[in-house]
Amino acid sequence: MSDPPAPDMAADLLRRVVAQLQVAAGAAEACVKAGHTDQALALLREIEAPLYEVTTLLNAASMLRGNHTESE
Repeated sequence: MSDPPAPDMAADLLRRVVAQLQVAAGAAEACVKAGHTDQALALLREIEAPLYEVTTLLNAASMLRGNHTESE
């Protein structure tokens, strides 16, 4: 078995995701202000898949750690 990842790896991943979201949101906002709504929506669609993947990974980590409650 491999060693569990170091806690700073999770923090680094979080910082990278936040940075990418800030860049995408800033670019989309600039497009909207310039009147290019279609381009802004296209930028946001580009981050939809990575957001889904990150959410899936976070949900899996939560399940593995037992940080969830079962629906009744």
